[in-house]
Amino acid sequence: MTMTDFDTYFLKYHPILLLFTRKFIEDEQQALDLVQEVFIKFWEKGVVSQNEGQVKSFLFTSVKNNCLNYLKHQKVVRKFEQQFALRLKELEASYYLSGEKSLIEQEAMKKIEVAIDSLGDIYKEVIFLSRIEELKNSEIAEKLHIPVRTVETMIFRALSLLKEKISSKTILILINLNQLKK
Repeated sequence: MTMTDFDTYFLKYHPILLLFTRKFIEDEQQALDLVQEVFIKFWEKGVVSQNEGQVKSFLFTSVKNNCLNYLKHQKVVRKFEQQFALRLKELEASYYLSGEKSLIEQEAMKKIEVAIDSLGDIYKEVIFLSRIEELKNSEIAEKLHIPVRTVETMIFRALSLLKEKISSKTILILINLNQLKK
């Protein structure tokens, strides 16, 4: 194949092949690259044919195959990226749960224990039964032989006293201690 034959085919089919490729590939630069690859293959193979129909068939089939291969590759890339992102999230979660979070919880729990120890005995007992033993207010009332409303008031007062002694974040940990255990 001579350079003039190649130039003729290139000038005639490049715009049509690019439009054909854009039906499959949205990215214009990628579409240009795929068409360019076909023309490189066309030049390297020296596709010489007696008729233009065979050349046209070769070019369109090659472009279609390049598009399909590219789309398959993109699907694999997206799947890998999704798996990688998921794995990264899992690693972050396990790191957070095993390392940093447990240290934060340990420090907060120490502060909570010190603050609870500074409360009066009755408040200590109610907070312990409510937050550590996870008893309902009615169960605490039954166990201590006091009205439920008294238990609610005691928990409220104990949390108010603790709020003065420890930070807001730490008090939230105490309030939600039952969820942290799960």
